[in-house]
Amino acid sequence: MAKSVEKIVEEYLSEDPTRWARLASEVNWRRLELLLLREILLELKKLNQYKLASSP
Repeated sequence: MAKSVEKIVEEYLSEDPTRWARLASEVNWRRLELLLLREILLELKKLNQYKLASSP
């Protein structure tokens, strides 16, 4: 049986500050990964448009 949202959220509601620090660090890392992925996708899009424009 799937976990309820309440149970999932409870796992992150720790009073332990080290757990919050780890979660914040992971969020920052994921944000960086998404930003890098977005930049890569934008560059690929530019290359694709350039290729289409220069083909006869």
